[in-house]
This record gives sequence, C-alpha cells and structure tokens, in this order.
Amino acid sequence: MSDKADINFNTIMASSVHDMKNSLSIILDTAETLANDDSLSKAQHKSLDLLHIEGERLNNTFIQLLALYRIENKQYSLNIDSHNIYDCLEEAMFENETLLAHHNIELEIQCERDLEWFFDRALILGIINTIINNALRHANNKIILTANNHEAEMVISILDDGPGYPDKILSRDDTEQSELSFNSGNTGLGLHFSKVVAEMHNKGEQHGHIELSNDGINGGGKFSIHLP
Repeated sequence: MSDKADINFNTIMASSVHDMKNSLSIILDTAETLANDDSLSKAQHKSLDLLHIEGERLNNTFIQLLALYRIENKQYSLNIDSHNIYDCLEEAMFENETLLAHHNIELEIQCERDLEWFFDRALILGIINTIINNALRHANNKIILTANNHEAEMVISILDDGPGYPDKILSRDDTEQSELSFNSGNTGLGLHFSKVVAEMHNKGEQHGHIELSNDGINGGGKFSIHLP
C-alpha cells in the first residue's frame, strides 16, 4: 500500500473517530438527563449508571486515539507549565467518582498538597484517568494515588489491591506495545498512549517513562509514570 493510501486511511479513521465521539456525547447527555428522572426504578437507574460508565470509557478511548493521531502527525504541541500535583490527582478522583461508587472502590490520595512540577496537564490527566479505569476492573476494594519527587524526577503512581499484572506484561520492555487480545478486549492502547506521552516529556537528554510492577497494595498492580 502506498504512503498516500496510508495517510488517507489514517485521516479517514481520525475523522470517523471524531464523528463517533460527537455522537457519543449526545448519548451521554441523554443518559444524564434520564438519570435525573425520579420516576425511573432503581434497576433502571443502575442500568443508566452502567451506560454512563461504559460511555465514558469509550469516550476516553476516542480521546486517546485522536491525541495519538495528532502527536504522530506533529499536530500537537506540548503545553508544559507548572501544576500542583495534588490538585491534579484530586481532579482525577472527582472525574471517576461515579466509577468508584459503582465498583465500591475507595480511592486514597497520598501526596503533599504543595507539590509542584512542570508537565502537560491534559495529557498526564489522561494517563491517570486511563490507569484508574483499568485498576477499577481489577481492584478488590482500594486504589491509591501517590506522587513524590525522587532523584530529580516526579513519580506519579496508581496502586491497587487486585491480583497484579500478569508475568507476560511485566516481562515486556516498556518500549514494546502490550499484547493484542480480542478475547480480553486488551488492545494495548492505554499503555501505548501512556508510553508515548511520558517520552514526550523531556529535560535535555532525559525522557519520561512508565514502569509496571506488582508492588501495589498487598501485591496488587502498580503503574508509575516518571517525569524529568
């Protein structure tokens, strides 16, 4: 296939994703309106909650795809500025309140309130929300968000009390994309997006990176993003 055909296909895909995202926004707005209807039964409200949760997960996927398209086509410029880390983690917690309540998961923030760092707030929040969403599917009762300044890097971590990452994921180099699995629904998009965004943050020759381990709560999963 020619480069021209590849470019046209990528452009068509990006345009289609944008259109689907707009349609999804209408669906989510409608679901939110229905959720405010007191005449609906408890079971109906529960179904609407699930619709909202899955819709938001799909919306995050569309955002990642569009961001990756813009990045790879050099249409995205990093918006680096100084941000309060605690405020960012708290914002992520509030954005995921419905998800957390639906799964009966407690989220705790362990971070100094005056901690500041330079990064692209929108992209880093995108990573945090993506990993929280993933952790919710595996955690038993709790997720912890932490951040600390370690050896001239800001390390932001998401820990859960689930079964941890499988060996086949931990044994991969973080430059490799996660295994594609249609049965599990794992496309590797979240980790690929996180890796790309982390590497975009640099200070001289030092680039950001991600790290996966099972050093979470009671041997659960731990995802960390290191920002120079």
